[in-house]
Amino acid sequence: MRLSTIVSGVKKDNFETRKQPILPCHKASDLPNMEFGWSSTGKEVVDLFKDRVAGKTFLITGPTPGGVGAESAKSLATADPKHLILAGRTLSKIQPLIDDLSSTHPNVKVSFIQLDLANLKSVREAAENVKVVLAGDKIDVVILNAAIMACPYALTADGVESQFATNHLGHFLLGNLLLRDGLVGSRVVVVSSLASQRKADFLMPGLKDLTYDHGKTYDPFAAYSLSKACNVLYAKRLAKMLEPKRISTFSLNPGSILTNLQGYITAEMRNRAVEEFLKENPGVAIPERKSLQQGCATQLRAALDPSLKGNSGAYLDDCQVNETMEHKDAEAFMDEVWTLSEKLVGEKFVF
Repeated sequence: MRLSTIVSGVKKDNFETRKQPILPCHKASDLPNMEFGWSSTGKEVVDLFKDRVAGKTFLITGPTPGGVGAESAKSLATADPKHLILAGRTLSKIQPLIDDLSSTHPNVKVSFIQLDLANLKSVREAAENVKVVLAGDKIDVVILNAAIMACPYALTADGVESQFATNHLGHFLLGNLLLRDGLVGSRVVVVSSLASQRKADFLMPGLKDLTYDHGKTYDPFAAYSLSKACNVLYAKRLAKMLEPKRISTFSLNPGSILTNLQGYITAEMRNRAVEEFLKENPGVAIPERKSLQQGCATQLRAALDPSLKGNSGAYLDDCQVNETMEHKDAEAFMDEVWTLSEKLVGEKFVF
């Protein structure tokens, strides 16, 4: 993940190391028994649900090589999907993944969509361009994966703090535009973070001023945590709204994975963030580092496993449904987050 990546940088002799059991969840009688947990890989998940991938269309935001989004795309490509739509800010950064997929899986259609989540105009243009590449088809699964983390203070052209804009607001608008236009067939998966598991009375006051008094009160990790908590609340609110349409939504923590997402984080920043997090969550164990294959497993289970259908709106961690007290408390702010997000994008959504 994302804050669990921070946690893993703390000296382990100061805290108990998290043990990683493989918890049983999905077994199929007509397939080899499969148990999902911390050590599960994306390839294992895809292998079990090949029928949920073959001939299907997937959209993934932020599939930069070396990240879990790209790893998800590579895992999905092994099971003969019809179409992988890769949405990113810069083609040159995604091109190595496109080249890899085209070389190893030439029968899979791969499309690139230019998408700057920090710019609402770009998000709207991306949604229109998705219609073009779909050519009348639907997206079976949308994976809202892109993120920035603990970056220096900046406001977007729309006047919103950049982490909130990129991690939550841009995805809120993109997901809702695709849903409003009837382009999503089955699932919406929102990649959140362990950082979302902070106390609501600490995080949610940040909604009152998304400029952070023009940077004077800006805390990069608190802002990141707020954006990731809003990811969870977005998935929960969507689940309620989309129930009649039988479209499921999930949020998740991918785990502690070393990627370029942590480019702004110094050792001092990491340790301070961990200390603050552990004060709010005494007894939390340090997540062990995952490989990219392990890191993409949770979002792929959320995207593919039919047994999760009755858990729409749930948050997953280590491939398991994990409803936390922090998220339950934050649900009191779910409608406020939705209404504020509609106000910021200038549009109301009813599905």
